[in-house]
Amino acid sequence: MMRRILSALILAALYIASAEAATITVGLEGCDYTSIQRAVEEADPGDTISVESGTYKENVIVDKSLVLRGKGSGDDRPVVDGNGVGSTVTLSADRITFEGLIVKNAGYGKAGIEVRSDKNYIRNNLVTANRWYGISISGSDENVISSNVVSANKYGIWVSSGSDGSRITQNQLEKNANGNAVDAGKNYWDGNAYDDLEEEDTNYPIGGGSNVDENPKALSAGSEGDEPKTSTITVTITIPTPIISS
Repeated sequence: MMRRILSALILAALYIASAEAATITVGLEGCDYTSIQRAVEEADPGDTISVESGTYKENVIVDKSLVLRGKGSGDDRPVVDGNGVGSTVTLSADRITFEGLIVKNAGYGKAGIEVRSDKNYIRNNLVTANRWYGISISGSDENVISSNVVSANKYGIWVSSGSDGSRITQNQLEKNANGNAVDAGKNYWDGNAYDDLEEEDTNYPIGGGSNVDENPKALSAGSEGDEPKTSTITVTITIPTPIISS
């Protein structure tokens, strides 16, 4: 009997916690807040912060287990601009979901998305034009980094020693000046697309350690900012004479 009562109390507590989770809106007008950081400060763990399109010039520190989700797609996604100082977004609590945003303009030695915690989901973001790292992972385990475009940073994805057990899959890495991928930990890389993958290569060694992407995809030139693609089909069309040259 006592076991049944205890189980019922646990289920009731879980139901109440789920029912109390809120969705907080951020936008330039007509929303709960105009600042992402202010919304994070006011949110409770488990809440969802829904960010409308627009540019938010701020450095965001997420220190609670939250869902941060941008609305829109492609260039219509909300932009978080770090003003060239510090990391643009820092994840310092476990179990954060961060998806659907454009993250740019982090400062020297810092990252567009800096991950310092465990078991986070980072997906479907464009991380670009950061002065140092696109995504950096330090002292952080068991994250899922998936379907992001990491482009035109100094370094693409950088994983420090001692950060293990993350899954880094289906991302698009290109035009990162000092390298697309560096990983000194023990993590799983699979199915990412790289602009420096040679045609004859069947795997992609990840710099900094012993990690290898065994199912890499070549990325054609001129695809910066596109969504990650899982395959490429080339069609050749032959046109009969006359041939007009420019």
